[in-house]
Amino acid sequence: MNQAIRSNACWSTGSDIATHHMSRRINVRRHRIGQSRVKCISTISKSLLFQILIATITVVFYSCAPRRAVIQTPEKGLFRSEDYIVYRLQKNETPPELAERFLGGREKAWMIEEANGGGHFSKGNAVVIPLKEKNKGGLSAEGFQTVPILTYHRFAEDCDSPLCAPTRVFELQMRYLKENGYHVVTPGELLAFLEYRHGLPKKSVLITMDDGYRSAYDIAYPILKKYGFTATLFIYTSFVGVSRMAITWDQLREMKANGFAIGSHTILHSDLTTPKEGETELEFIARVEEEIQGSKKIIDQKLGQDTYILAYPFGYYDQRSINIARQAGYKIAMSVRRGGNPFFANPMSLRRDQILKRDLQTFLSRLKTINHLSLK
Repeated sequence: MNQAIRSNACWSTGSDIATHHMSRRINVRRHRIGQSRVKCISTISKSLLFQILIATITVVFYSCAPRRAVIQTPEKGLFRSEDYIVYRLQKNETPPELAERFLGGREKAWMIEEANGGGHFSKGNAVVIPLKEKNKGGLSAEGFQTVPILTYHRFAEDCDSPLCAPTRVFELQMRYLKENGYHVVTPGELLAFLEYRHGLPKKSVLITMDDGYRSAYDIAYPILKKYGFTATLFIYTSFVGVSRMAITWDQLREMKANGFAIGSHTILHSDLTTPKEGETELEFIARVEEEIQGSKKIIDQKLGQDTYILAYPFGYYDQRSINIARQAGYKIAMSVRRGGNPFFANPMSLRRDQILKRDLQTFLSRLKTINHLSLK
């Protein structure tokens, strides 16, 4: 019996040992399979992660990068993208003609001229036509664009007053602007630049003529038309048509019809910043309001327009006159403080340079169109 018990014990012990060894082998096998699966899952995860990363980078890159999808066009010699056109000229075509055809207006010819660096626009040449304005504020690594405003008063064949420009001097100055690539802009174009809505040609100037002398019509007007320029006249309304020296409303209408702008120089050309002798504060404020608001009403009614440009008499202004002008509906107002106007200038206190001397060198010093400020 004891032997049977020992035999059973031995059998039991042997069975347990066998079961234990089998269990260990199964566990080892499971462990190895588990490790293999972990490695496999890890490899798959890394591969999947890598693919997701590549896909994400690709999406981000293509969403951020400027699109250059070509728009198919049947026109021969033309490549078009969303940003520009490359066009091979089929004949001798001018920038204004190309601007009218591709950009919707001849006034945008400067964009084509500047994009092609003064290249020749002759048959067979390829030209670049930008479809978007890239630099509305005229900023560059060298500095920022400024727009000089040139101011004249009256003109004569020969005269001595610094406020009078002799005909030959004025013609010489306008010829210089034309031959050296300057663009004479309108108040509306200047306002769009100041409001950061549109850019301007690099060499832009605005020409203004104050007071409303008849010589602006008799002498300056034909010269400006000769060179394809316009100007802005600032008139004080009590002076219009009162003598042979004064411009008339009919002459102003003609000039306006030919692209010239007409702005206010008030009614009586009186100082808007200083009360007159014996004038109370309330009387002074009422006078300033009448000068600014009243002149606008008169010009609006006479010329059928919404007058939005003002030149302060003598160039004098203060915060009160600025506020009254803005409330009256003016969007641009000008002083006679020297200097140019960047896009961030206050449109209600723009600078102007009076052309008082006659030598060409002084005139050239008034044509500063970039304020050099290295941003490199």
